[in-house]
Amino acid sequence: MERFSFGVLAAAMLALWLEQLPPVIPLAILFCAALLCWRHTALYCGALAYLLSLSLQFAWQMQSVQQIVAEHSTEVCGQVVSLPRQFVESSRFILQLSDDCAEKQQIGAGGRLELRWYAEAGQVLPVIKAGQQWRLPVRIKPVRGLANPGSPWREANALVDGILAVATVSSATGAQLLQDTPSVRQQLAEQFAGCCQQYAAYPLWLALTIGERPFSAELWQGVQHAGLAHLLSISGMHIALLFALCLMFKPLLAQLGLREPWRSLCLWSLALAAAWFYAALAGFAVPTLRAVLTLSVVVLLRLLWHRASIWQFSWLVSACLLLLWPFLLLSFSFWLSATALAVLALLEWQHPQQPGARALLWRFVLFQCGFSLLLLPVGLLLFQGIAPFALWVNLLVLPLMTLLGIPLLLLLFGIMCLGLGVAPWCWQLLDALYWPLLWLLDRAGQADGWWSVPALPWQCSLLLLPALLLLWCCRGRWQLAAAALFLPVFLPIVLPIMVPVQLSQASQNGSETTLLLHLLDVGQGSAAVLQQGDAALVIDLGPAYGPVSATRQVLLPFLRYQGIRQLDYVLISHDDSDHSGDWPTLRARYPTAQLVSDIRRLAPRFHCTDLPKQWRGVRLQAIRAGSYRPEPANEDSCALLLDTGHHRVLLPGDIGAREDALAASTGPVDVLVLGHHGSKTASSLRFLQALQPKLALVSSGYQNQFGHPAPETRARLGLLQIPLLNTADSGYIRLDLSDTTVRYQLFRPRRFARWLENSVTDAETVVANE
Repeated sequence: MERFSFGVLAAAMLALWLEQLPPVIPLAILFCAALLCWRHTALYCGALAYLLSLSLQFAWQMQSVQQIVAEHSTEVCGQVVSLPRQFVESSRFILQLSDDCAEKQQIGAGGRLELRWYAEAGQVLPVIKAGQQWRLPVRIKPVRGLANPGSPWREANALVDGILAVATVSSATGAQLLQDTPSVRQQLAEQFAGCCQQYAAYPLWLALTIGERPFSAELWQGVQHAGLAHLLSISGMHIALLFALCLMFKPLLAQLGLREPWRSLCLWSLALAAAWFYAALAGFAVPTLRAVLTLSVVVLLRLLWHRASIWQFSWLVSACLLLLWPFLLLSFSFWLSATALAVLALLEWQHPQQPGARALLWRFVLFQCGFSLLLLPVGLLLFQGIAPFALWVNLLVLPLMTLLGIPLLLLLFGIMCLGLGVAPWCWQLLDALYWPLLWLLDRAGQADGWWSVPALPWQCSLLLLPALLLLWCCRGRWQLAAAALFLPVFLPIVLPIMVPVQLSQASQNGSETTLLLHLLDVGQGSAAVLQQGDAALVIDLGPAYGPVSATRQVLLPFLRYQGIRQLDYVLISHDDSDHSGDWPTLRARYPTAQLVSDIRRLAPRFHCTDLPKQWRGVRLQAIRAGSYRPEPANEDSCALLLDTGHHRVLLPGDIGAREDALAASTGPVDVLVLGHHGSKTASSLRFLQALQPKLALVSSGYQNQFGHPAPETRARLGLLQIPLLNTADSGYIRLDLSDTTVRYQLFRPRRFARWLENSVTDAETVVANE
């Protein structure tokens, strides 16, 4: 079984690099042939079994998506399976499709839709609760996430979570509530909020019991900087902790007169049932489901009296999970958990358990240091950064939370679930117990507790792994040799993020010559970043409306990913929500950034035409095509011309009718970002002929309701043979403006699992500056 399990894991890693998944029938034939010679082909059987499972499930998923999206406007019926997120003008929830409440057979029954319900004019949204059954008229679109470095991969997450498509309720009048019975999880969440919502630690309690994390942006930042995301979400650690607490009831079962093997059967069954209930409370989120499946394998092996080493167990569990749930290869948390399990096996092998309190304390410190060191390459590969305080924070917080905080919370919450009253002073004491953790998260959020490693190649992360293993395992002279191997790989990665001041000074003195223009994928909106070293200038902030904020969800993670520590200027072209974004959120993270805009309500530092003429060697020209207005609209946009000496780039905002005046002020350019997202009323033929761009870019949403970029605009560009790059197709676009040629890179074709992407060709192209 070890070779079979190893084959499964190897095939899962190989699948990340495949351009296309192999067809099902040839895989099935090869798998059956390999089974005939099992003793010699166990490794190949494992690999073929995984690829067959992945291809089958992906084929079913794609077929269901294509069928359900092809109907465009349809009626769906199902049950709400998530705790809804209620806002003033919208509601978001997950609907699981079911044939039980439908008048006809539903396509994709058993799958899930990510549903959005927007309030219509003069109407109030109904209160949505988990467990309700609805029949809803909807418009359906395929899942298509924003593709940017440092942002979540939505298509991959949708596959892991079983989401088939995104749907929007088309008409509230056609909606019909079929069953109004809230789920147990919904009832417990409401009961918990009624008794504990006033306490400061309530968001943490809700995350550790129900699995919902209503954290503020400041609290989220503190959690990340402190490296405590694994502690403040229901994961394998919490499931295992509850499982271990239930095993402590063994003396009670002995007093009841139960004998072996019935005592062990009852004890392990009780602990496993408690773990499944805890996972159900969390809505069977991916980490919890993965944890209870792992515990189920443990209990099965225990009840069968089968002994397995921790190495064998690690291989077996990982292989079983991947075969049952092949899309886990796209889950960061799975690879992080699998690596953590392997590190645990290594540490257990190196340092077996010894009796005594001092030995237990030393073992805890040693394991934490081992986890922090050996998981460093995985953290760099997946999250492109380091939380330098994570080790110390975990050493301080984990004992308190594991021994007191989480067990007491689960005890009080369990009493509440049983319908027994919990005295208010108990919650008050628990709130006081969580106060040190809240204080620590607040301080971590204010400190520079995240060292970003910009654009780290995955090869560098993998090179760290063998060096770290040698450094940890070797002793004496061999350890010195391992350190000599480790430092040349580690220092070039960490040194640049530890000396940002020197790098910033070098950039200002002209020593840093790399100049990059990033056009972010923010959907139907616009956001661009001009970067040199660790400093940048931002042009527009992306859309912000209701719960959606591209500034918070796309721009800030990207700036952190790129290692941008200094934001000099922020230019907001005009007062449309798809460009003006969320300036207060950006200002809170970069308080020294100076705002350039004509929007009076934002209290700008400079008006449009007052923008400084130079920025780190780049000539800037801000152009106002119309007269000054305190609330500038599309035609009053503040256009920006960048002149690097080698290239000229124009970002016109949403200017359309006044393009002739803009062209007269700028002259020919090398790169043009199309005005008004490629609208048919912008980028006229005369305007394009006057500018003569060699490359056109456009920022638009996938299948947006306006049809941008318009067919007329595409036709004009095609007539003049100007290549067009669209963020809706290619994702984020990066231009290298440092050389005499403009080099661009597209993000979607460069990601792992190409079989999941509808990618364009030519991931990197050169446009000559003729």
